[in-house]
Amino acid sequence: MPFILGVDGGATKTLATVVSENGSVLSLATASGANPLVWGEAGFQNIRSACDAAMMIAQIDWKEIELAFIGMSGSDEPNSKSHEFAKSQLQSLLPFPFYLDNDGFIAHAGALAGGEGVVVVAGTGAITLGISEGKRMRVDGMGHWFGDEGSATWIALQALRAAVRSQDGRSEETKLAEVLPKALMVDSLRDVASLLASGDLTKFELAMLAVTVAKVADEGDFVAQKILQDAVSLLAESAVTALKRLGNTSLPISFTGGVFRLTPKMTKFFRDAVLKQLPEARIFDPKLPPHLGAALLAAKHAGWQINENWLDKLAETGKRWGYFDLKAGLVEVLPKLLSEQRNPASMLLDQMDVEDILTLINDEDHKVAPAVRQEIPAIAQAVRWAIRGLSRGGRLIYVGAGTSGRLGIMDAAECPPTFGTPPDWVIGIMAGGLQAITKSFEGAEDDMEAGREEIRKLNVGENDVVVGLSVSGRTPFVIAAMDEAQKRGSKTVAITVNRNAPIAAVADVVIAPVVGPEIIAGSTRMKAGTAQKLILNMISTTTMVKLGRVKSNLMIDLRTWSIKLRERAKRIVAQIAGVSISEAEKALENNDWEIRQAIAWLQKSKSMLHNKLRKE
Repeated sequence: MPFILGVDGGATKTLATVVSENGSVLSLATASGANPLVWGEAGFQNIRSACDAAMMIAQIDWKEIELAFIGMSGSDEPNSKSHEFAKSQLQSLLPFPFYLDNDGFIAHAGALAGGEGVVVVAGTGAITLGISEGKRMRVDGMGHWFGDEGSATWIALQALRAAVRSQDGRSEETKLAEVLPKALMVDSLRDVASLLASGDLTKFELAMLAVTVAKVADEGDFVAQKILQDAVSLLAESAVTALKRLGNTSLPISFTGGVFRLTPKMTKFFRDAVLKQLPEARIFDPKLPPHLGAALLAAKHAGWQINENWLDKLAETGKRWGYFDLKAGLVEVLPKLLSEQRNPASMLLDQMDVEDILTLINDEDHKVAPAVRQEIPAIAQAVRWAIRGLSRGGRLIYVGAGTSGRLGIMDAAECPPTFGTPPDWVIGIMAGGLQAITKSFEGAEDDMEAGREEIRKLNVGENDVVVGLSVSGRTPFVIAAMDEAQKRGSKTVAITVNRNAPIAAVADVVIAPVVGPEIIAGSTRMKAGTAQKLILNMISTTTMVKLGRVKSNLMIDLRTWSIKLRERAKRIVAQIAGVSISEAEKALENNDWEIRQAIAWLQKSKSMLHNKLRKE
């Protein structure tokens, strides 16, 4: 039986789905974003990773893929320079035939099920695409500096401008002036400006402010409400403009993207705005998500017979692969996860000799570091939040169960001796308590109330960063803890290997390296555990470096609790202060073996000696 692949390579994540000839969705897999302007070369690798994972879950081979259709953010329209470049990069990575277009095109195909009309796509950015009689019409999609009107980024920038005007007394008061800096974990709007100037505020984080604006609007803030209404008015204007330029205002209009999910009223606002500008407009809810739009396009290009029954099958089976409610579906999701699949390379594992097993394990481990590297933009966002949070008196809190929980406990425990941090700066929470570190506790990971209670006991707040560790992405204890933390205003980060798992619903950012199935199916203490360990190292180390806990590449806040560590301290002081080992030892002894104090003592002594010699 032939199969097709549909790929939605968005700015923040990539989705790939395998569909059979009868319209059944056999898998959905994800990776990080594909836009090369954001992710660089990793964007193309993320498309390959998502395709690999989708085929692994569907249990099919590359040779069985008849055709793929890829919608890629940043690739622009066919025949453009960016499109041709992206196509050449993907041709070197993908061993099957494919068509490539921008992500707006597949969103159009999904929303209107391949029909003619206009679709407004509004997420981080905004673009409107109209198609009729072979004619393609684009409105906006020019980027957030002078376009993308009505997008989440536009909403955020308008909110910041309104907040500044309110703070200055140039316009009416708005709660935005208070809440926007807090949402970015800084003290003031001037600090927000500094983040923008330094490049430390990413477009992704900026767009996230739209969620804050929506919350303030729901609380009755008139300024925030007007910003949202202005956003949908601009999106409606783009839709009507596209219809008029196509020369047919009777064509259907649809919409898709995160902006329309900011509040339950957003779609109504949009409909009202369109009808105000064009009373006879026909507006419809989207029929399919973009990745299924890509699959539909692939099926059409492959010459498959598409009818209403096929489309209904696609929609029906596609719904089974969406996100899961926190109160249900946590067990059913397991068979669909990449981490639970069997690894084709280890099917004869029990018949292999020792050296071959070890070689196979090592070969699989080689896949981990490259997979983690592709997640660096997401890891960097987590680090930025940790730096800001700790600088404001917050904490970095790891939550996990089983192997994941033990890794979090270990990283937290290593921070005080390595970086001299107070014990409450980095905290590890383990399902089942500390006794679960060395002994497995039945059912601990399934206790959602216990997860919430741990967050309540720590009185988690807006300066804290909570990192949920769950390979499967469906651990109830972890998900409940993150949900509670998010409700309390904390930033939440998910570290998993299954991006389209329930944990994504309670995470502000998801770090999900695609490491593939384990050589022993489901034994995620192996590659998945290694990936989590690498990521935790990256987060805590980079955070402490940027907080000044490292000088050059030396641990100047090292705790000297053993002979080995005291010897290391001598070398650190000698290297930084430019003195002999014996002089370094003397300085340390005179300063209670505190490295910073010893260095300062030596520098002061040198300065005093220098001044004395100058006087002589």
